[in-house]
Amino acid sequence: MCDIEENETQNYDSVSLYKDKSKNESPATTIKEKSEDEILDTLEVKSSSDCTGVTRDQSDAPDKIVATELKRLPRSQKKRLKQELAMQRKKEMRKEKRQLQKLKMKEKAKKEKKEAMVQPTRKELREEIKSKLEAAMICGQRICIDLSMENTMTSKEKNKLAQQLCRLYGVNKKADTPAHVYFAGFDKNGELYQECIHKIDGFEKYQVEMTEVPVLELFDTNDIIYLTPDATDMLEELDKDKVYVIGGIVDESVIKNLSKQRADAANIPTYRLPIDRYMRRKDQIHFSQILAINQVFEILVTYLSSKNWRAALSRGVPERKGYVLKD
Repeated sequence: MCDIEENETQNYDSVSLYKDKSKNESPATTIKEKSEDEILDTLEVKSSSDCTGVTRDQSDAPDKIVATELKRLPRSQKKRLKQELAMQRKKEMRKEKRQLQKLKMKEKAKKEKKEAMVQPTRKELREEIKSKLEAAMICGQRICIDLSMENTMTSKEKNKLAQQLCRLYGVNKKADTPAHVYFAGFDKNGELYQECIHKIDGFEKYQVEMTEVPVLELFDTNDIIYLTPDATDMLEELDKDKVYVIGGIVDESVIKNLSKQRADAANIPTYRLPIDRYMRRKDQIHFSQILAINQVFEILVTYLSSKNWRAALSRGVPERKGYVLKD
């Protein structure tokens, strides 16, 4: 009898201990305040046995095990778990974004450093332009602007001519092959010169030969070719030994043959740009081959570097003149 009673007491104690342990154990305590990796590890360990101690098949897919364990959790803990997982993903995404931004910044810095090493400074650019213009004044193609016809222009026309001279110099500075430029017959006491000094900063420092000497006295007449839209012959190419003279006049009333008559009187050959050969008229009413001084000059210096009249004319002839390149 005593043995039976002792056995019953032991059974009762073991049952009570089992119940106490089962009450104290809770799946929520194993995942609370844990990261995503720790939660998944805990769920995988717990999935190997149930509350009855029966072992599960270890080959079950991890996602099925996790899903099974999640189903057993209370709704509040499921919600907390989802929030923790969402926060963890956001942190990882922010970290990846910061790393990507750092990489982009490094690549940008490398690119800027490389470009800074390749591109010259402003001082270097000025020195390069200066040296090119100095070389052109020694051995460049000679192009002369005849400014001896100032007395035929109004004050408004002189103002426009000063602006064109400024643009002409800008074109020569940017040209791949700058020309040796002359401003001949330039009266320094005249209104045009004073207008240039007043309107153009640094005009007196232009790398241009400015002289009051007329064209016919400055050059050998056998070397002079006068460019005028009224000429009969078209210019074929530029001769290195010749001086190409552009009439320095802004004539809003368009007096024909003014430059040609001066050249014919001195027995100077005249030519016009080959616009008709390489260009055609557009479908519009107005057509004109009378170009500004800076436009004629740009055509000439573009041809110097390209040896291509089509490229030169498309560069210097504005569309408003009514001409486009032929097909």
